Amino acid sequence: MNHNKPKKESLWLNLGFNLLVPILFLRKGDDWFGPTLEEILESPKDGTLIGSVMLVLAISFPIGYGLWDFARRKKWNFLSILGALSAFLTGGIGLLPGATVFMFAIKEAALPAILGLLTILTLKTKKPLVKLFLYNPDVIRVDLVDQALEARGTTSEFNQLLKKCTWLIALTFILSASLNYFLSRAIVITEPSIDKLAFNDEVGTMMGWSFPIISLPCMVVSAYAFWILIKGIRTLAGMNFEDALNQPQANKK
Repeated sequence: MNHNKPKKESLWLNLGFNLLVPILFLRKGDDWFGPTLEEILESPKDGTLIGSVMLVLAISFPIGYGLWDFARRKKWNFLSILGALSAFLTGGIGLLPGATVFMFAIKEAALPAILGLLTILTLKTKKPLVKLFLYNPDVIRVDLVDQALEARGTTSEFNQLLKKCTWLIALTFILSASLNYFLSRAIVITEPSIDKLAFNDEVGTMMGWSFPIISLPCMVVSAYAFWILIKGIRTLAGMNFEDALNQPQANKK
């Protein structure tokens, strides 16, 4: 048994620090802490300082969680890095003089669009991104699957299957980019230079709507791609789902 195996990440902590807590601070932070901060910072109620502080506090949670998760597990977490980067860019747009809501919409669309492009461009490299999203050794017993494929002479067919899954994953990113842009343009309409508190509230509202409108459709497509992958492993490698899945008990030998 490998006692040095990195600890698994908590899905609930990830969702909490990357989504739920930032939404609460963006939407309710002024109601909860605004009067106290106004008194401490000697800031007028209609000033921009409180909104800036709330924005900094909101984005500090995804960034802090990413750093804490790395320190705890000694392993970079791609989703945490992405959440921290998105939060950092959101904060930059909210705090940068002259930044606009159009820039925010472009940022929301750019990250998934870049990931979709990289997923396709890395397809023929030694480390395609599809292996990070689907064919991941943390989820699937990749070594055993590869050995079974080689023994059965079906590696080429499986690579074609991975290519199909790659395009499906790229499609989820393109879908996410499009939905992010239009959702942002519909909800985030207050320029941060005019009213930071209203901008924060609209960003929080968008984050709340992003799960049912953006995340769920993308999760459905991703789940379909994973189902195709597992079906291909069963057919081409002759392994059932339980044997292919990287479960803790599978390593106790």
